[in-house]
Amino acid sequence: MDLSKVVLPTFILEPRSFLDKLSDYYYHADFLSEAALEENPYSRMKRVVKWYLSGFYKKPKGLKKPYNPILGETFRCLWIHPKTNSKTYYIAEQVSHHPPVSAFYVSNRKDGFCLSGSILAKSKFYGNSLSALLEGEGRLTFLNRGEDYTMTMPYAHCKGILYGTMTLELGGNVTITCEKTGYSAILEFKLKPFLGSDDSVNQISGKIKLGKEVLATLEGHWDSEVFINDKKTELSETFWNPTSEIKQRRLTRCTVHHDEQGEFESERLWQLVTKAINSKDQTEATQEKFVLEEAQRKAAKERKAKGEEWTCHLFEQDPISGEWHYKFADSRPWDPLNDLVQFENDGAIQTKVRHRTPMVRSGSVISLSNQGAKREKCNYQVCVPKLKHKSSGQQKKGESGCSSPELDNQDSSGSEAHLLTHSTRSRKKGADHGELLSAIDSVKKTQEEINRNIIALRSRLSTNASNTDSNFLQQRDYCIIIFLILLQIAINYLFK
Repeated sequence: MDLSKVVLPTFILEPRSFLDKLSDYYYHADFLSEAALEENPYSRMKRVVKWYLSGFYKKPKGLKKPYNPILGETFRCLWIHPKTNSKTYYIAEQVSHHPPVSAFYVSNRKDGFCLSGSILAKSKFYGNSLSALLEGEGRLTFLNRGEDYTMTMPYAHCKGILYGTMTLELGGNVTITCEKTGYSAILEFKLKPFLGSDDSVNQISGKIKLGKEVLATLEGHWDSEVFINDKKTELSETFWNPTSEIKQRRLTRCTVHHDEQGEFESERLWQLVTKAINSKDQTEATQEKFVLEEAQRKAAKERKAKGEEWTCHLFEQDPISGEWHYKFADSRPWDPLNDLVQFENDGAIQTKVRHRTPMVRSGSVISLSNQGAKREKCNYQVCVPKLKHKSSGQQKKGESGCSSPELDNQDSSGSEAHLLTHSTRSRKKGADHGELLSAIDSVKKTQEEINRNIIALRSRLSTNASNTDSNFLQQRDYCIIIFLILLQIAINYLFK
């Protein structure tokens, strides 16, 4: 039974959208920054696998399901990398409702990586259990190396819906493949056997391969410690373990200030449902959820009656492959001499540069969340982000202020717009002046070339004329000599 069209009760909902949920994979995006610098392809693959595993341990208390996104719903946020003074930007949009497809794009050009992909969410009911299947794949690209790593997702399996203890597990086989290097990883998320012990919950096993050769194996639990065993050395060591120290080093996430969000951004769109759930008012939550879903159905009927198609704001679909691509994707390697800073404006990830260059295709944040023991609050403005403190009197219990990166304090929305306009005009005038000078130089060079050709032509003509005269004189001389000889013969004959 497919449950993708079934309205679920609000008491099992996690108070955030599925688009927000997908961003949990990037709290340790610094692993990808390190992988991009790694020269050894085997070590790069291991760092990619380590990053992949880091996206699963963060989960809500109890059995919770995020909101099903509304068609056209968007979510954006960023993570601050203190070591590299860079930011990882995350953009997601619900590009289809039936079937439900979520597209996402992640970029950190300064650290040399980007990700893209789309996920088709399906739910199936098996009696006492329920599975949430995530079809599709993600593509990780290291910009400086031109390497693509394609990866799939496990499915979520819920047991004990009708009887027994309700539990949530991950299951299925996952592949991570780099076609360029030949390295791959296969991970198996194992469901707890019917007669299994507590130790058999959340188990994972896997292997890292080069072609068909197995280089290392993985064993452990995806929500705790995972060990790696090197086949050549037979040494086993901890590969990944989300200890409290690791959790404290998670990157700080910034989300868009509520007042600056668009009408269809997740937090603003679901704000009344979230408020009711947090207040434990399930009746109000159900009513507000119904209002959103009913508005979506009404809009769909109106489009169908008018014969109109839905147009996505940030993504577009390839008519041949069916894949969803981010409209503002930039896969150029970072140029430290020309690229200044990456920023986001209304969902468009852009780069501020010193000089305009051809674009290769392939907009603020008060709610900072570091979803562990601490939560921090800050905001970034549209255009080049500017983070601000939120006063302690407005913070919730357990929250602390967040200081902004120095780079972000140099620009604000207004000044950035003015600077961009002024710099655009200056660059335009400079470009026109440069083009004029270039044209003048070109004309001068052409004239010089013509002069050289004329001189050479004159020289050739003079030489040819000289050669012709010389030949003519020689022939005349011969004629005179012959004439004189004949004359001498005739005289001799007469006086003989």
